[in-house]
Amino acid sequence: MSLSGILRPCVIAAVTLLAGVANAQPPQEITATDTIEFGVGQTRTFMFDQPVSEFRVVADGVVKVTPLSDRTFSIEAQQPGEVLAIVYAPDRQVIQRMNLAVAGHMVKVYGLLRPSASSPLGKGMEYTAYMCTKTGCGRANPDLVPAPTAAIISETKQKGDGDSVTTTKEYR
Repeated sequence: MSLSGILRPCVIAAVTLLAGVANAQPPQEITATDTIEFGVGQTRTFMFDQPVSEFRVVADGVVKVTPLSDRTFSIEAQQPGEVLAIVYAPDRQVIQRMNLAVAGHMVKVYGLLRPSASSPLGKGMEYTAYMCTKTGCGRANPDLVPAPTAAIISETKQKGDGDSVTTTKEYR
């Protein structure tokens, strides 16, 4: 076999490989058809038109999905984040793709609470928690009694001539 006989198949193989690489397409992104927004701690129930065999959430910890029937599911938002959820029919066809967006982040405001002897936190570590989104903030735990919004301290001092002066200071 001559050198040209060996070289020819190598050239053909190289051209074929290069043509295959040039024609390769980038992967297609799987996108959701809907975005459903939640607040942390919010639970919503959804019903589908057909039976569902699997309700797959791509990332753990953001939401908790609980089946109530073969068509009805409860979704509880557990922490801020966004995940892709894919709902499958028994024949493995996709029924629904959706983004589950849990909005909010924790903001801690220190100094509103007075330290107590029973507090597990150190002195000065007491805070009031707020859950904030792009539209506003609200109490992270609305069941807690709100902290006082101001502290008022009055001091009375005696003057030498029998009179007294009271000074009141308000701290917010």
